[in-house]
Amino acid sequence: MKSVSLLTVSAALAAGATPGHSNAATYVQQQTRENRASFEKPISRAQPRQALLETLAEIYETAREPGWDGHRAAPVAQNTYLNAYRLLEALPSGFVLPSAGAEPDGQLTFEWHRSAHQTLSVSITSDGELHYAALLGPRRAYGTEPFVGQFPDTLLDLVQRVALG
Repeated sequence: MKSVSLLTVSAALAAGATPGHSNAATYVQQQTRENRASFEKPISRAQPRQALLETLAEIYETAREPGWDGHRAAPVAQNTYLNAYRLLEALPSGFVLPSAGAEPDGQLTFEWHRSAHQTLSVSITSDGELHYAALLGPRRAYGTEPFVGQFPDTLLDLVQRVALG
């Protein structure tokens, strides 16, 4: 008996061939319908942000205990996590989203990285300070901004400069 791949069966179904009645054919038909339906759903702009917020929660869960890195890393405090969460929520829609991570000193960090010479790192503390460092081609920028519920304009400018090159 000749073997038929699922891809071949799926292609045949898509081309309007007569559907089979075996368990495999039924499975392929169901998968094809589900795949078509998922392609027809509108993509929400909130999905990547929500995924990043979920990643941030996972990082916090991993890093909230002392020594989370297998060495002597300080735990990430709940206030640090809450500040980072609020900072992400405050980032205006349409801006490039960062990657997230934890630092051995107990801070959380967001990074926008375009290249080795176009990058921005923002560390969030438990008391709401945002320490940042950026490489913008031959220029550097660094400093500290308070987080008071809005994404600081200084950092919005740096995010745009990194994202646009």
